[in-house]
Amino acid sequence: MRIHRGSMAICTLLFVFSLRLSISALAQTGNQAPNGAGTGYGKSATAGDPRAKEILARNRYEKAAAAGDSEAMYNLGLSYKEGRMLGVDNALARKWFTKAAEAGNTKAMVNLGSLYEEGQGGARDYGQARKWFEKAKAAGDAGGLLGLGHLYMLGRGVARDYAQARSWFEQAAEAGNAEAMRNLGILYENGEGVAKDSAQAHNWYQKAAEAGDPYSRAKLASDYALEQMRKQYPNGPGSAKR
Repeated sequence: MRIHRGSMAICTLLFVFSLRLSISALAQTGNQAPNGAGTGYGKSATAGDPRAKEILARNRYEKAAAAGDSEAMYNLGLSYKEGRMLGVDNALARKWFTKAAEAGNTKAMVNLGSLYEEGQGGARDYGQARKWFEKAKAAGDAGGLLGLGHLYMLGRGVARDYAQARSWFEQAAEAGNAEAMRNLGILYENGEGVAKDSAQAHNWYQKAAEAGDPYSRAKLASDYALEQMRKQYPNGPGSAKR
């Protein structure tokens, strides 16, 4: 099959022209802000693409964080910690919590203390954990009280002291912290730092459940089921009450 030179030249010109149009379109797309509603990310996010939504959220947070917004820094840290930002990355979570904490964000202080306590995103450092919990406590965040209670209850970086742990948990519970209420229930149930008291334990589990703690709700449901079983089978399995 023969191809005329004139036809070949026209085809070449058309190819070059279309290539230039494609390059121009790509350049325009690349120059658009990735957090705008008219971008590819914005359109995909609007269409329900979860990955696009994550990228869009990250870009918005980073823009606000660059402007000094400590809440945006905290949200970036929390998103990386919980895997809401393209997967879990505790190293990036620690980075953003540090920036937010240094800017005075108390929630970031508590989360940063927890990362240091658990050795997530970097080296475990109970001294740093205690430092940030104390800063949060001084700033009025009940999470700092809870964190200090954990350190004393588990003996992390300090001598284990259930009585001191109870004191921190009580202060956090008074401020409405559900996890602190649950921990008080555990201490009373096991008689750690206090006299064993099932009634007090139940009271604290009840308060924690009402404050939204899922563990306490499950605990109360389990205890109720066990009590009903004991009533039904007072002498053990196979001895139903008549």
